[in-house]
Amino acid sequence: MATYITTNGQTIFDLSLQLYGDTSNAVKILSDNPTLNSIAGVIPPGTVIEYTPREGFTVAQYFEDKKTIVNTGTGNPLQGSGFDLGFQINGFN
Repeated sequence: MATYITTNGQTIFDLSLQLYGDTSNAVKILSDNPTLNSIAGVIPPGTVIEYTPREGFTVAQYFEDKKTIVNTGTGNPLQGSGFDLGFQINGFN
C-alpha cells in the first residue's frame, strides 16, 4: 500500500481519478480507508489515504509526472461537480 495526503477541496472521485486514473475506484478507496465515511463531499485537507498503486503508465502516472492535483470540490451543493454556480441552461438555473 502507498499513501497520499489530500489537499484542499478534494473529493473521493478526485482521488480515484488521481490515484487510479478513473473514477471507478471510489468505492475501493472507501473500503481501504475506513475513516472515510461517505462518498459525497470534500475530504478534509491533510487526510492520509491508503491506496494500491498501479504499475505502468496510467492517467494517474501522468498526473504525478505533471505534478497535477485533481480538485473539483467547491463548497457548492453540487459538490465535486467542479462548477461554482451549478448548471445554467438557456437562462434557467
